Amino acid sequence: MENLSQPVETVTISVAIPVPVYLGDHHVSDRVVLPAVEALQILARTLPAAAGVDPRRQERAVFSRFLSIDPGVREIPAIHEFARTADGGCRSRFLTVVTGRNATWTRRIEHASVHFPPADGKKEGEGNGPAPVIGETTAGEGPVFTVSPRRLYDELVPFGPAYQNVVGDVRLASAGASAEVSGGDYPEAVGLLGSPFPFDAALHVACAWGQRYRGIVAFPVGFGRREIVVPTRADETYRCRVVPLPDAGAVLRFDILIADDDDRPVEVIRGIAMRDISGGKRKPPAWIGERT
Repeated sequence: MENLSQPVETVTISVAIPVPVYLGDHHVSDRVVLPAVEALQILARTLPAAAGVDPRRQERAVFSRFLSIDPGVREIPAIHEFARTADGGCRSRFLTVVTGRNATWTRRIEHASVHFPPADGKKEGEGNGPAPVIGETTAGEGPVFTVSPRRLYDELVPFGPAYQNVVGDVRLASAGASAEVSGGDYPEAVGLLGSPFPFDAALHVACAWGQRYRGIVAFPVGFGRREIVVPTRADETYRCRVVPLPDAGAVLRFDILIADDDDRPVEVIRGIAMRDISGGKRKPPAWIGERT
């Protein structure tokens, strides 16, 4: 049977990525790196006008490799490799080019990829069950462990101020986590996908859950499906709920709901995959570990 998700046409688009000052607050091991949520914004923004897909519906995302940003850089040359598929969707890859000494060789490095399904009008929940409903507490039963935003960013997720967008206490339980998250203070960051900051902050909540209940510092490496119902906005506050799924070996998996003040879903991400990418060098502080 024909695989309708296979590429039938591939186009290479050269793009210049501006580097706003606030990106300097997103650093890993003293390196400034492009957040996965920003890579998704770039791919959505640079889709060809005739792509025929809704960028707010995304599937099979993979975050392959960090893109480091050197000090003082204000623009990054990159490539959006756009491949149309037989089912009417497309696959987008975010790439940069590395050139060897004396230009003796070049190599394309993939940093992120995502599939945009065909624009058939299908809504989140069809075939997957209804979107989760956020409640007053974390999912399930059991004791709740609370972490303040200050301690989260001082000791668990040490990003700079622009990426400190968990704005309420993180409530952790073995069956899930919840917190209030902000759309951030940078309206210029808002794009077709809304503000990148609430999704990014929800990943910080998932990271805290992994540190407490799995004893690892996990970074996002992909997701199964993302549906943006209403694009998030700067200067708005949202509620997020993180629901752990069964682990896949060393990979932690979650569903994430981001909702407005009336508990209406604005963004649903299913099958978030997170794992330790440090080779065991990064360890959670002792105080966050679950004591039995």
